[in-house]
Amino acid sequence: MMKKFIFALVLLGLSWQPVFSADMPNMPNMPMESIPFPTISEIPVPKGMGYDNYFRQNQPVKLVFGVSDPGAQLKESLTNAAYTIKYLKPRGIKYKIQIVLYGKAVLPANEFNEEYGGYSELMESLNRQGVEFAICNNSLAALNQSRDDIYSYMKIIPAGILQIVKKQMQGYAYIHNTK
Repeated sequence: MMKKFIFALVLLGLSWQPVFSADMPNMPNMPMESIPFPTISEIPVPKGMGYDNYFRQNQPVKLVFGVSDPGAQLKESLTNAAYTIKYLKPRGIKYKIQIVLYGKAVLPANEFNEEYGGYSELMESLNRQGVEFAICNNSLAALNQSRDDIYSYMKIIPAGILQIVKKQMQGYAYIHNTK
């Protein structure tokens, strides 16, 4: 059980700090709504441990994920985004999350479905929860792809790296999962 909890904290990209241990007693004793995501399990937050008060005072929580590899790096980024939403949304904490795909992560939808079909359902589910997916136009051009080749909910942006820089300058925390 403890390993699962530690794994959840790592997935959130947050480290436990005792200063936040008093957050949960201020919360009403109500069950939290569960946000379902394909392949993402439920991991409860132990009583007395959380970031609720901090994030309530510093909303919205803004994250930008940079993804250049469509394999393990994409999977970890999608998982981290899902666990972040599972923590924040039931607590009424607002968030803005963008996943920027560039380089080899820019695949046509049909090729992506063949290679990584399990991710497409999770990506669509994240999009329904407000996660934006941004596709690097430079990578599209370099890989001879077109707008018609990608999922309809994905937004094309001029350059993936510059989009990440822009988001950081707008106060987003940059999350880069290793491959």
